[in-house]
Amino acid sequence: MQLQKASFGTAAAAPGSVATVVSLVRNEGIFALYSGFAPAVLRGLTYGGVRLGAYGPVKSLLSRGDDSSSILRKLTAGCISGAVAAAATNPIDLIKTRLQAKGSPYRSSTDVVRHIVREHGVRGLWVGSTPSMARAAVLTSVQCAVYDGTKRWWMAATGMTDGPATHLGASMVTGLATTTATTPVDVVKTNMFAGGVRYTSAWACAADIVRSDGPLGLLKGWLVQYLRLGPQTVVIFVVMEKLRTLSGLASF
Repeated sequence: MQLQKASFGTAAAAPGSVATVVSLVRNEGIFALYSGFAPAVLRGLTYGGVRLGAYGPVKSLLSRGDDSSSILRKLTAGCISGAVAAAATNPIDLIKTRLQAKGSPYRSSTDVVRHIVREHGVRGLWVGSTPSMARAAVLTSVQCAVYDGTKRWWMAATGMTDGPATHLGASMVTGLATTTATTPVDVVKTNMFAGGVRYTSAWACAADIVRSDGPLGLLKGWLVQYLRLGPQTVVIFVVMEKLRTLSGLASF
C-alpha cells in the first residue's frame, strides 16, 4: 500500500487493504505475500537484535545516579540504538523493499545488489538511510520508552504484579503508540527505497506525498502496519521479559 504512489502514480487508483491482497494473490500468486522473505528474516535477526539489545546498555551509559528512569534518557537511548541498527542494516532493508515492489524485475537478493552497485555504486545500498534511521530511532525510542512507562502505570492502576498479564497489556498499548508514531516515516522510507535516487532528500519525498495524497498520505497503510507491528510488539516484549527472567536478569 505504501508503494501505491510509485506503482499507480495517483492516489485515486490506489485500492484498499483487502483489494491489495486480492490483487496480489490473483496477479502474482499466494507466494507474492512472501516476497522478500529471506532478507526480511535476516534483517529481523540483525536489526532487531541490535536495536533492542543495545537499548539497555545505552540507557545505563546515559544514566546519572538515580535518574535512570528519566523519559528523556529512555527516548535518547532508543534513538541511538535504533539509528545505529538501521544504518548498519540499510542494504538488507533496501533489498527487501526492491523485491516486494510491484512488477519487481529482480530474481534474488544478489540480483538486487548487483543492479544497485552497477547503477549507483556501493553508496547506492544506503539510499533511503536517512528516513530508515529516523524510523528506527522513532520506533525504538517510542516502543521502549512507552512500554517502560506503560508497564509501571499498568501495575499502579491495576495492582497487578510484574508478570505475563502486565507484559501483555503494556505491550498492546505500546503497539498502538508505536504504529502511529512510525507510519509517516515508514511511508517516506519505503517510497525512497522504491524510487532510488529520484528524491533528493527525505523532506522532498514527504512533500511529494503530501502534495499528491494530502497529509493523510503519510498514514497510508496504518491498519496493515498495526496488524503487523501490534502483534510483533506483543511478542517482542512478552518473550523478552520471559528470557530475561530465565537468564537471571532484572525485568525490562
